[in-house]
Amino acid sequence: MKLTTREKIMLIILGLMLIIGGYYKFILSQQLIKLDNIEQEVIDKKAEVERVKLEISENSPVHKNFKIINAKIKSMTKPLFPSINQEKIIVILDEMLADANLEGNSISFSEIDVNEIDVKKEEEKDKTYLIKNLLEEYKGNKKEKNNEVSNENQENTEKPDENKRETEKMTATISYKGKYKDIINFLEQIETYDKKILVSSISISKSKENNTDEEGIVTDDNSITGSIALDFYSVPKIHEQDEEYLKWDFDNGYGKDDPFVPFSGYSEYNKNNNIVVNNDFIMTVKPISSDLPTVIMGRAMDKLGRSYVYADNQNFENVEFQIVQVDKKYYYKYKTQGEAYPQDYENDMIEFDPHGTTVNLNIISNKRNGPEDNSGINLSLINKTNLKLNVKVDYEDDKNPRVKVVNKLGSVKVIK
Repeated sequence: MKLTTREKIMLIILGLMLIIGGYYKFILSQQLIKLDNIEQEVIDKKAEVERVKLEISENSPVHKNFKIINAKIKSMTKPLFPSINQEKIIVILDEMLADANLEGNSISFSEIDVNEIDVKKEEEKDKTYLIKNLLEEYKGNKKEKNNEVSNENQENTEKPDENKRETEKMTATISYKGKYKDIINFLEQIETYDKKILVSSISISKSKENNTDEEGIVTDDNSITGSIALDFYSVPKIHEQDEEYLKWDFDNGYGKDDPFVPFSGYSEYNKNNNIVVNNDFIMTVKPISSDLPTVIMGRAMDKLGRSYVYADNQNFENVEFQIVQVDKKYYYKYKTQGEAYPQDYENDMIEFDPHGTTVNLNIISNKRNGPEDNSGINLSLINKTNLKLNVKVDYEDDKNPRVKVVNKLGSVKVIK
């Protein structure tokens, strides 16, 4: 059979179409699919890069939350020792005894041990007795409360606490002799020391020793003797702090010249080192480049930082501070855009005892570190009491202030 020229051309065209179709189906289409997958992967990687850039930027929620949590950890661990150093503790106690004019006859130490902190449940603290039980039952409250306790105990039984709270602990037992006022002074020094020292037990008894005066007459010097047990707790810290405690220089004198000076910002001193102003509240306003949040606010001398609120904002943060009077009692509350103290800001407030007829808020600001440093606060001050609210701003930037008072209500005085 002889093919015509037309048939040959048609067969050639058909063969080319089969070749092109086969190439597309078995080779090109697979390559196009791979190319589409690669293009989609490139898009996904670009989106991931942008997401990572946002997360590591100073404006990211993760970065802000990290700074706030970091500040909370630093504040909460501040009152604990970074480590238990027996030699350093001897120096600290020796200074306290000398300042209190108390004679320490001996100091003994227990072994350093790791202990789990015993967190007592609320129901364990609320001990009841027969008459109170009858009263609660009469009022109809006892059954409900017992059910709540029972349910809570059941939950605690079903879900044991896996997060153990452990610290290192050492007990120092001091045998002492001195006057009654001396032991009171010693206890006050322990209470005001910048690290938490717990008095676990104390015994006081009248001294049996008597003194003899110039005429040979036996006199009673009103001395007391006894022993006091002090518990020292420590946790490893992730921040560089407690340099004074960790420093141990054998060539110099031990300890500090004045270990009881409060943190700067709590109180102000005159040339004679006498306190002239007691600050009730403190606030710091920092640049966004700081390792700490741009805003920290709380009660002065709050060693545990439980009253602190935080904010981290590259621009101006809205901050509100209130003091309220109800009858003869005084209350306070404050908030940033993200946190409040107390948490139920609208319906709750915290009672406090003011110093005299004024309430003092000390704000520690910072100079601007460049044209891109725009952080600060828009501060609202609300005074609903018969007291004066004095707000003192230190280290403020004169040209571009970080602290802007946008609202004042009541007797409010701002000093810069």
